[in-house]
Amino acid sequence: MGLVRYFEEPELRGPVMVIGLRGWPDGGRVSSGSVSYLISKLSAKRFAEIDSSGFYDLTLKRPYVKCRKGVIMEYQLPDNTFHYVGDVLDGGLILFLGEEPSFRWFEYVDALLEVIRRFSVSRVFTVGGLLDRIPHTVEPVVTFSTNSAEEAARLSRLEMDATDYEGPSSVHSLILYRLKQERIVALSLWGHSPYYLSGMDLQTIYHVVKRLSELIGLEVDLNDLKLECDAFRERLDSEVKSNEELRNVVAELENEYYLSRRRPYYVS
Repeated sequence: MGLVRYFEEPELRGPVMVIGLRGWPDGGRVSSGSVSYLISKLSAKRFAEIDSSGFYDLTLKRPYVKCRKGVIMEYQLPDNTFHYVGDVLDGGLILFLGEEPSFRWFEYVDALLEVIRRFSVSRVFTVGGLLDRIPHTVEPVVTFSTNSAEEAARLSRLEMDATDYEGPSSVHSLILYRLKQERIVALSLWGHSPYYLSGMDLQTIYHVVKRLSELIGLEVDLNDLKLECDAFRERLDSEVKSNEELRNVVAELENEYYLSRRRPYYVS
């Protein structure tokens, strides 16, 4: 049996694929939060999954267990699931939500490539999140990397900020590299989340989903997400107002931000 289990064979014609991953490249839960939102908003249907056994250090990524009255009912490894929406864009949309693997990165990407080839996916977008020295009081920074010089030039003309980074890599980079070998244009969007936040950064998620939808050409009403974003911002502003130490951190980051003209540097 292969690494991918199929529950359904959707009729898709050169769909776009969007990939979100929990784990190291999910700062502010921007990656998983963005794709989870689209799965829910578009009522995407699960049609396949990657067999997760052998990809994870289970002492670090603990399986989920459910017991009822002393009886084990469920035991689940980290899940890696494919969902589809058939009636959007020209050929449909595949949304993949998974967990960055601990081991066997190339085999994990091979599983993604199997689905990409099977449905003749036309373009691939990955979403990442990182913690950065950026305040929540400015428009969230969204940067890109791609496997195509032509695509990089096009995005620069749209005044998007390219990633300038050298250091440890996530599996996103391997996905883009392998897709370049397949001659498939792939783009990675990264939302920069303030390093002092804990939990889900709804403000950055909103801006990433908005930008992603524009790039894909996906018509989706984001008013509900915008309302959540605004409420999140109000709660955060209130917390900063009542916390002198946090106020000082935000003021320092604001000064850095404006002096560097939207070029904060990575901390994670």
